[in-house]
Amino acid sequence: MASIDTMFHHDGPVRIGGRTFAGVGAVPLQVWLKAFKAALRVRMVKRRTRMHLRDLTDDQLRDIGVTRAQARFEAEKPFWWYQD
Repeated sequence: MASIDTMFHHDGPVRIGGRTFAGVGAVPLQVWLKAFKAALRVRMVKRRTRMHLRDLTDDQLRDIGVTRAQARFEAEKPFWWYQD
């Protein structure tokens, strides 16, 4: 008897969190939305902290070892920029 993998083509397993799905089309929309919301939430938190960094005084920046130019550079990054 053939297994389901030999009867239907798929692009391989997809892992999202602790769950494995048979292919991208098999992933429920709710799972994609949850992953998207989580990624967006992380980026918005990062954006908010960049704005706080921008608003620090020169003395506060000196305390954390950041120059005004570094703070400005970090604050000007777009919200979707996540790379450290």
